[in-house]
Amino acid sequence: MQNKSPMIVTRQLNYGDLADFALASNLVVHVQIQGVKPLKGAMAQGTPAGHQRLLIQAKVIALLKAPDSQAARLEYLIDVPVDSRGRFAKMKKVESLIFARPIRSGEVQLIAPDAWVAWTEENGQTVRAILTAAAQPDAAPQISGIASAFHSPGSLPGEGETQIFLTTRDNRPASLTVQRRADTGTRWFVSLGEVVDEGVSQPAKNTLLWYRLACFLPQTVPDTLIGDQPEAMRTEIKRDYSYIQQSLGPCVRARASRSFP
Repeated sequence: MQNKSPMIVTRQLNYGDLADFALASNLVVHVQIQGVKPLKGAMAQGTPAGHQRLLIQAKVIALLKAPDSQAARLEYLIDVPVDSRGRFAKMKKVESLIFARPIRSGEVQLIAPDAWVAWTEENGQTVRAILTAAAQPDAAPQISGIASAFHSPGSLPGEGETQIFLTTRDNRPASLTVQRRADTGTRWFVSLGEVVDEGVSQPAKNTLLWYRLACFLPQTVPDTLIGDQPEAMRTEIKRDYSYIQQSLGPCVRARASRSFP
């Protein structure tokens, strides 16, 4: 019976995973693997148990993000799982999407050991959309927390408006507003400017603005920010913030960590 090499395990990354990778990378490249060299000794130090470190030689198919022109071929290291016999999947001719930083001409380093994913049209389109949105002058800022929150009762019972002002990494303004009206019901929107207007109403899932909010907003409004307000106001603020969280839905990631050394 002919021995078969293990199959490549295709990881199913979610929007949040791909956005984490794409936005943290200096270099995002669609490549086709041309050569694979197993490494041993000092070059393989730190390889996780059950894995093999490989030197990958790949042809550049397309640059999705790059600080400048890149070589037509790239080399980088990856760690891949092996089976009980120490064999790893055949990778030659496999197309991948890698998230990296340049080292020197023709050499790059992945931003994390798992910062590569099998190329699919869907993955490519998702990453291109993320990078295009992030490059816009009015791109959604990185959310770092909540600065303040206030509630104003309406003229009728059950009506009111809550405003939640956010902190961002680059100090650009951002706020959330929840409006409860007897005639229109409950709605919320995001404002990305000094003037609080109706901005973007309930951003669509798997967009950059959705990612910035769903993946980085705190789970609750800290009591220290609203502790000096009447209890009824605090209750409304927490209720409206919970309404926003439920509307956004969870930011589900397949990866356990978002850190990139």
